[in-house]
Amino acid sequence: MAIVNMKKFKLFIFDGDRVKLIDKFQKFNYVHIDESHFDADFSEDDFTRPRSSEDLIEIDDKIKRSKEDIDLLLEFKEKENPLKAMKEGVEDISLEELAGRAMTFPFEKIDGEIKALVDAKDKNNSKIQNIDSKISELKPWEELSSSLDGLAAMGSVNIYTGTISTNHAAEFESEFVKNELAYIDRVSKDKNFCYYLMIVEKSIDDDIKALFSNYGFTPINIKADGKVRDKIESYERDKDALFEKNNKIESDLKTYLKYLEDFKFSYEFYRNEKIKIMSERKFLKTTELDLIEGYVPSDKLEGFETEVKKVCGENYYLSAEDAKRDSDKVPILLKNNSFVSPFELMTEMYSMPRYNEIDPTPFFAPFYFVFAGIMVGDFGYGLLVFLGTLFALKTFKLTDKKRRFIKFFNYLSISTMIFGLVFGSFFGGIIKLPSLIDPAEDSTLLVILSLILGGIHIFFALGIKAYMNIRDGKPKDALYDVGFWYMAVLGAIVFGLGKALPQVAPFSKGALIIMILGMIGIVATGGREEKSTGAKIGWGIYSLYGISSYLGDFVSYLRLMALVLSGSFLGLAINMIAGMLFESNVLGKIFAIVIFVVFQLFNAFLSYLSAYVHTARLTYVEMFNKFYEGGGIPFKKMIENSDYFNID
Repeated sequence: MAIVNMKKFKLFIFDGDRVKLIDKFQKFNYVHIDESHFDADFSEDDFTRPRSSEDLIEIDDKIKRSKEDIDLLLEFKEKENPLKAMKEGVEDISLEELAGRAMTFPFEKIDGEIKALVDAKDKNNSKIQNIDSKISELKPWEELSSSLDGLAAMGSVNIYTGTISTNHAAEFESEFVKNELAYIDRVSKDKNFCYYLMIVEKSIDDDIKALFSNYGFTPINIKADGKVRDKIESYERDKDALFEKNNKIESDLKTYLKYLEDFKFSYEFYRNEKIKIMSERKFLKTTELDLIEGYVPSDKLEGFETEVKKVCGENYYLSAEDAKRDSDKVPILLKNNSFVSPFELMTEMYSMPRYNEIDPTPFFAPFYFVFAGIMVGDFGYGLLVFLGTLFALKTFKLTDKKRRFIKFFNYLSISTMIFGLVFGSFFGGIIKLPSLIDPAEDSTLLVILSLILGGIHIFFALGIKAYMNIRDGKPKDALYDVGFWYMAVLGAIVFGLGKALPQVAPFSKGALIIMILGMIGIVATGGREEKSTGAKIGWGIYSLYGISSYLGDFVSYLRLMALVLSGSFLGLAINMIAGMLFESNVLGKIFAIVIFVVFQLFNAFLSYLSAYVHTARLTYVEMFNKFYEGGGIPFKKMIENSDYFNID
C-alpha cells in the first residue's frame, strides 16, 4: 500500500527500430516517457525530434472528426434500455484488434461523405435563417392590400413606408392628417413601433419631410415586388422546400449508423496513436541513433528490457537507476489493496503525492469510511445503496473507473448500515430498531463523539508528518513541528476539560505545564529557518498563533453531528406526513406510499451527497494540510483510458 517504486532509464536504440519499439511500449503499457534534453557537450543541431508538430495536428484532426461523427450518429440511434446497456457493458478488445478494425475501415471516405451531407444541411439551415430574417422584415407589412410597385407608378405622388415610435404615434397622426393632400395608413403596430404607409402629393413633400424629422420617422424599404403577403407565402414555400431537403439529408445520414462502431474503433485507435506520437516527440534522434528516457515501475524493469530485446535483439544500450526520491519529475503510480483502491479516486481528485511523500490513501480511507457512515447514519439508506451497488458490480460490465466508483459507494453503504444500527435508524424510523445512540435524544453525546473523532483525525495526521520527518532523517523536525504541537494542543484540551469535569481536574496542573512547555517549544523553533534572532522570535510567535486554527478545525467536525441529525429529522418528518395520509382513505394511502418512496429516496440522495462532499472537505482541509502537499505527476501509461472499450 504505497507509491510504486520507479526506475529511471536511458535507452539507446537504432532509429530503424523506433516504430516497432514504440508499438511494444504501448502493448507493455507501463512506460512513462520523459522528455530527453540536449547534453551540454552537444549542439542542438546534432539532434532532432522524430515526430513533428504537423504529425500531432494531423492526428488531432482525425480524433476530432471521428468524435464528431460518433456524436452525430448517436443522435439518430434509438435510445436503449439503460439497464440493458449497462449489463451488456463495453466490449473487451486488444490493441491488435483495435488497430485491425480501425485500419480496415475507410475512415477518410466515409467521414468525407458524412461531412458533405452535414455541410449541405448547414447551408440549407443558413438559407432558412436568411429567409426567416426576410419574413420577419415583411411581417409588419403583411396587411398591405396592394402592390407598392403600382402605387409608385403614380407620378404625382411620393410613397413613404416606415416607422414612428409608439410614444409619438398618436401625435404624429393628428399632425399628419391636417394635410389634405396626404394619405396615411397605419398598417400594423407592435410594442415599440407603428408601421405606416403614406401617400404624399409632391407639392407638400417638404412639409411632410419636416414632420418626419420632428417625430423621428424611420423610412423602411419594403423588399417585395407585388403584394407583401404573396412574397411572404413565396418565402414560406422556399422554406418548406429546404426543410424537405434537410429531411432527405437526415434520412441519408441515418444510413451511416452501420458505421458507428467503426468510428468508435477509429476514435480510440487515433487516441492511442496520439500517445505514441507524443512519446516519440520526446525522443532525441541523430541520423542513426535514438535516445529514449523515462520511467518504469521497478518490478517491471525486467519485463521492459525483455520487450526491448524482442525488437532490438542485442543492438541497444539500457541503463536504469532508482528514481531520485526528491525529484519532482518522477511520475506517480499508486498500488493499494482492494479496500483502499476505490478511495484513490479522492486522492486523484485532490492531487497525486510527490515521490518523496507517502500515499495518503490508506491513511484517510478508514476515516472516510467511518465519517461518511456517521453522516448518513441510516440502515435503510445503506441497505438500499449496498444492494444497488452490489447488483451493479455483479451484473454490469463496467470500465475500471466506473467499477472503482461504484465499489467506493458500496463500501460507504456498509459503513452507513453499521452506523444505522448504532443510531437505530431505518428509513427515518419507519421500523423501530434498538439503538446505542439516539440522535434526537443524545445530541450532547454526538457533539462529544464528533470532537473526539476530530481530535483523533487531526493528531493522526500530525503523526504521519512526524513519521515522514523521522523517515527522512529529521527527528528534530518531528519534535519541533509535531511533538511540541501535541504537547500544546493536548495540554490545552486536558486543562480545559479539567475546568469543566471534576474527574479530569487532578490532571489539570500537569496538563497546564505540558501546554506551556509545548508553547515555549513552538515559539523557540517556529522560526528556526530565519537568520536573525528577531525574525526567529517573530516567526515563532506567529507559529504559536496558529494554535487558534485548531479551534476551527475541531468545530469543523461538528458537521458529523449536524448531518446525521438533519438526515434523521428529515426522514422522521417524511414518515410523519406519510403516516397521517395513510390513516385516511384509499387515495390518501396511495399518496402516502408515493410520498414515502419519493422523499425517502431524495433524502437518501441528499445524505450521501452531503457525506461525500463534507467528508472530502474534512480530509482535504483538516487532515491533508497537516502533512500532505501533493503536486505529483500522474504516471502516464501508453494505453489511453477508453470511452467505449476495455482495451487490453
